[in-house]
Amino acid sequence: MKYLFWIAVFVFIQTTLTSAQTYSDFTADDIDGNEVVLSSLLEKGPVMLGFWSSRCTACRELQRNMKTLYERYKSYGFTYIGINVDDQKTVSKVKSYVSTHGFTFPVILDTDNKIFETYSGSAIPYYLFINSDKEIISSHLGYNSGDEKIIEDEIKSMVNLK
Repeated sequence: MKYLFWIAVFVFIQTTLTSAQTYSDFTADDIDGNEVVLSSLLEKGPVMLGFWSSRCTACRELQRNMKTLYERYKSYGFTYIGINVDDQKTVSKVKSYVSTHGFTFPVILDTDNKIFETYSGSAIPYYLFINSDKEIISSHLGYNSGDEKIIEDEIKSMVNLK
């Protein structure tokens, strides 16, 4: 019986990891009303999707660090999209938070979690890298201070900087 349990756990993990690695295009408006089409951004270069909430301390730190990294690498074709997953009750705080911190990257509101679920999100912060061939290169769950160095190395690799 234990053997069947572990097989079921293994199949579940494999299915979850595999589904998390599937590209899916989307079109959504950012908080300023501009249309964001993932496939169009990928024509310019790699994209990082970062799922976050305004109530999550680690998420807010990731967004602040991505402001710097986005500015540093956008001229190489890199795009960062902050995808906020707050519910309708707290979404009003997002625009003022983004404005206060001067984020220049697109921020999308995913209040129904459709994009989050499409990319097999289970918790936040959750971020993933997609190359211009529409392949998900990596995905990461969680964020700790210092992870921005790892993220920067991954960005450099994707835009062919050493």
